[in-house]
Amino acid sequence: MEASCTTPITPIWATPGPQTSARSHIVVYNENAVTDTGWRTRLPTMWLFRKSFDISRARPRNLTSNDLHAVSRLLRDGSRRFSLLSGNDLEMLLAEGLGVALEAGGELRAVALISRSSEETCWLRAIAFAEGAESSAGITALVSALHASLKAAGVRHVYFGGDGNIEYWLIPTLRAMGYQHDTDVLVYEKQRLTIPSTGNPAVHIRPAVGEDLPAILRLDQVCFEPQWTKDDTILSPAIEQGPYFVVAELNGALVGYAYATAHFGGRLMHLVRIAVTPEHRGQHIGVSLLADLITYARKHGAVAVTLNTQAYNQSAQRLYRWFGFAPTGEQHPILRCDL
Repeated sequence: MEASCTTPITPIWATPGPQTSARSHIVVYNENAVTDTGWRTRLPTMWLFRKSFDISRARPRNLTSNDLHAVSRLLRDGSRRFSLLSGNDLEMLLAEGLGVALEAGGELRAVALISRSSEETCWLRAIAFAEGAESSAGITALVSALHASLKAAGVRHVYFGGDGNIEYWLIPTLRAMGYQHDTDVLVYEKQRLTIPSTGNPAVHIRPAVGEDLPAILRLDQVCFEPQWTKDDTILSPAIEQGPYFVVAELNGALVGYAYATAHFGGRLMHLVRIAVTPEHRGQHIGVSLLADLITYARKHGAVAVTLNTQAYNQSAQRLYRWFGFAPTGEQHPILRCDL
């Protein structure tokens, strides 16, 4: 039994101050904070008198690198905003034109950004509105413009991974526009860092290096559905800068990999990814990768390890439970729109 994957939704772990969900990727209140995986902002302020704006005056256009300052300001100060961006994501997405805006009077009134597409599939990564443009009509106008741009580029499936408790203002309109429930992301946790087995003794596990990236990218493509694959903009920094990224070799061939992030000063590790090539599953390679992670976590003072997985990935969940992980009861819906 092998684990094929965990999901690409990495938890945001905040230092004490803003209230967070302790085991989840969702920040409940996080006032203009930027974290290692992205920013989420506090719930919008409710004003007694709000500015109104006729959204029909706005015209859609594609975003470019020249919009960096204006988009950054909307993502920081907009009256409604959702973002899963981190690091240099925004600059990269704008440089590649992966977003649209509604503009009026020379000002951006609303913006939406997506991930790079993979096999006609992408994710809605960020959306923000200026005050007065955040109505259902404004959301509909912006998302319709985004869909038109995506269809012209050959994209056929859009995914959204927000949380209904935070994106209450967005999800109903997305559902009305054809976004449907696709699956749920489940959260697992292991508090007793015991190791029931070290797995396959023939497997060699070593730290990943930059030269491994092409092989890791190929492995990722064959292990995951298009909506769950990771590209070089995610995997390369994880190899170069992350605290834990290892590969598994069998008879000299790279047959699996895993990487994790550290939080709360290393007291918690989050397993972002674990993958084994389909032809090598059933050989306890996933067990070897999990055992190595737990060994690393204990050595560096962690007291718990968490991971996310799709609700439909029953084989992975069986392995996680057997290894001592338990579901926390948290789950987060994933929506999909077929264009």
